[in-house]
This record gives sequence, structure tokens and C-alpha cells, in this order.
Amino acid sequence: MTATASIEFGTSRIDYDVKYSSRRKNLSIAVHPNKKVEVLAPPGLSQEEIQGALRRKAGWVKERLDWFEQMSQLAVDREYVSGETFLYLGRQYRLKIVYGTKRSPVKLRGKFFEVTLPQSMPEQDRREAVRRAMWRWYRLHAQEKIKEIVGYYSARLGIEPPEFRVKFQAKRWGSCSQEGVLNINLRIIMAPLSQIEYVVAHELCHLKYKDHSASFWDLLRLVMPNYEVRKENLRRSGWQYLL
Repeated sequence: MTATASIEFGTSRIDYDVKYSSRRKNLSIAVHPNKKVEVLAPPGLSQEEIQGALRRKAGWVKERLDWFEQMSQLAVDREYVSGETFLYLGRQYRLKIVYGTKRSPVKLRGKFFEVTLPQSMPEQDRREAVRRAMWRWYRLHAQEKIKEIVGYYSARLGIEPPEFRVKFQAKRWGSCSQEGVLNINLRIIMAPLSQIEYVVAHELCHLKYKDHSASFWDLLRLVMPNYEVRKENLRRSGWQYLL
């Protein structure tokens, strides 16, 4: 059973759908990338209780809605042309495409990502060639940097560095599989080092605690006392990290 309702939050109205399920014991709220708010609730919960829970979480819901709105405005296809800006370790660089006798790997020169393409390459093929070159560069450098960070925080936790994979993910910065393999979002290499370290340390702590219990956060705080600041900075800035 599904019902639709709304609440007022400041000058905004938050519309939401309620889905009742006999398998649920507690209420949960989800904000989806399509800017839909969904409340999952047990059958016996009244509208007043649901609205009360939403009002208590309204600030968080509005932040997520605003974040997805920013993402939808910026999530346009990259053009991969000279002058376009890209982030790496929190710093901004401009793309510079030059032409020579043959293609060469991406090079970071001063404030520019420099990509060399053969002068003879057909114009319709250039965008894809630059895109592939940039993704290869980011993946290589992400592997190297994240390997260092995994090693450092594994030592702090007193564990052997686990296997990790760098992969593109649209929604999650990281995850930890049941087999103990870390998956780290390729896009995080665009963030400042402090935010990359937060994501890696967060996932490493999941090797011991699979949930977000108090024990999990205590362990993360032990190895990274200011994790809250880093987490908040990532929440505020993550919409910029687009490839």
C-alpha cells in the first residue's frame, strides 16, 4: 500500500510517498536521485507519527534534495575540449589539447592537463580519445594514491591491507563487500586528500563492523578524530566531483 502526502519546511514543501510493509518494524526515510522522498513504514504507524518523523528529519531531507538538484544541473556530458576544468586532489586544472605526430599519455603540467593527439585524427574521434585518456590517467593515479592510504590506515587499525578496487560509481563513495574487498569510487580522487582518507578509513572500519553502530563510529574516531569534519566537507563538495 502506498500513500502520498507533504509537509512544509520553511518556505519549501516536501512531497513524499509512504510505503507500508508488514516486514518492517521501524520507519525509514530515503531520498532518491530523482528527487523523490520515500517513507517505508510498518502498517500500524499513523500519519501523525510519520509526519512527526519527517519534520524531525526535514533538514536532512532538504539537504539531500538540494544536493540531487545540483547534481542534475551539473551532470551533463563532459565535452573534453580545451579550457574545460577538472579537479584532482581538490585542485582545479584546465584541459589543454595539443596536436603532434602521435598520441601521448596525459601529462599534468603546471595548471593544465595536457593531452596530445595526432594531427591526423579525425575530428569526430577526438572527444572520445581525450575522454579515454583522462579516465585512464585518473584511474592510474587513484590506484596509486588509494593504495598508500589503505596501507597507512590499515597499519593504524592493526590489520593487513585488504584488496581494493577503484571503480566508477554514480552514488556511493565506497563500499565493503562481504568478502572484505573495498570498492572505492574513482571520482573521489578529484577530492582533497582529507576526504579521500575519510572514505578509505570509513570502509576499512567496516571490515570489523558491517553496520553504522556506535562501535563503528567509535573505531573510526579512534583512527581519525576529526572524521565528522571530513565527512561534512565531502557531503558539501561531492557534487563537484564529476568525470
